[in-house]
Amino acid sequence: MFEDFFSDLVGGFARLVVGGFLIWMVFIMLLFFRELFTPGDINVRDYLYRAWKRFLFSFELAAYGGVIVAPIMMQDSEDGVAQYTVMMILAILASALFLYIRYQSGGFGFRRRHR
Repeated sequence: MFEDFFSDLVGGFARLVVGGFLIWMVFIMLLFFRELFTPGDINVRDYLYRAWKRFLFSFELAAYGGVIVAPIMMQDSEDGVAQYTVMMILAILASALFLYIRYQSGGFGFRRRHR
């Protein structure tokens, strides 16, 4: 019983992490080709900063996408329903965390009132 739960927990988490890395690789390739065809010297510090921002954004997209994709996959799958359920719960928790971080940092354009 516990073995199945932890297996589903690790499987759901791994699907989200691998999805985030795949999205990040796409962003890195796009960023690389954009830098490749931009005239002038490459500023490594600026490039690494943009790569880091896309790294964080890719995991944010993976969490938001997991909320949408996991229920669809649950309907299609008969064997991995528990794994997709855990994936959906982890995606909801990660989405809530990312939304909270964005709100606190002013990422939506809203300004926090300081008391």
